[in-house]
Amino acid sequence: MAALLCSGIEPAHAEEFFATRDQNPLLRGFYLPLPSDAQAGAAATLSATLLVSNTLNVERTAHESLFVDGESTALDLSYENALSRHWRYRLSVPIVHDSGGVLDSVIDTWHEMLGFARGFRPLYPKRQIDYAYSGQGNITLDHAQTSVGDIAADVGWYAMEDAHRTVSIWGGLKAPTGSVAGLTSDGAWDGALWAHGALRGQKWQLAAELGIAQPSGDELFAGNAHRASQFARFAATRALGPQWSLRAQLDGQTGRVAGSHLRFLGPSMQLTVGGVRRLYGRWRLQLGFAEDVAVNTAPDITFFLGIHD
Repeated sequence: MAALLCSGIEPAHAEEFFATRDQNPLLRGFYLPLPSDAQAGAAATLSATLLVSNTLNVERTAHESLFVDGESTALDLSYENALSRHWRYRLSVPIVHDSGGVLDSVIDTWHEMLGFARGFRPLYPKRQIDYAYSGQGNITLDHAQTSVGDIAADVGWYAMEDAHRTVSIWGGLKAPTGSVAGLTSDGAWDGALWAHGALRGQKWQLAAELGIAQPSGDELFAGNAHRASQFARFAATRALGPQWSLRAQLDGQTGRVAGSHLRFLGPSMQLTVGGVRRLYGRWRLQLGFAEDVAVNTAPDITFFLGIHD
């Protein structure tokens, strides 16, 4: 431990959550705040998380049809700082690139080797991009594109903060700075309100967030997604020593599109598993993957790599 301190590396202290969120390409334009995991009064922090999501989903009902086949690479950037002892603010923006990707064959082979259902993957060409939906509006994206998403500003008040527990209340606002055509914006101002709580022990950390997000409009689903959506996150982190920790995180949200009976547009649930590696000083590396544990409600798989101080 003394050697670590002398070298400028602090003892391990993993954050409560991974800096990730649902990357559903048809719903990512709606406001879903990043998790809140900084302590009150902490210095300014920077975060950059790269997420690569691959999805193949085909659904049809009497009044709706959906075909989503593609891969997206998102870079979530955020800056956070203290306003006072009990207040913090955060600014965040995503940059998104959609394409046919490179993971189709890898995912199909992986499912086949482990005996998992291969779904529709054997039936469609590899490395193509085609996002299409009709029913409650019409959506089409069939070419590679890169666009900046909506900028969000969040403010949090810490009602309780010490070495063993945190309770905070957050509110946020998202501006329509992204691209509706590129599916990185819903074309509206969105707001959100959520509560954060965490318990920290010597080896274990437990955390939860519960909140509600409300768009002020919707240019993607002909106004049918102008409805409140509840979201929740739960995470458990186990420290493995002064440098490494492991984490499992469960994320869910209610349906966004009123009147839709498609699973991909309804309630979702993801399980994220990964690790945190402490680097020099305050810097940490996060890496892992997320699976749609409620099948066909989120991207088939999302790999992520993040660094932040």
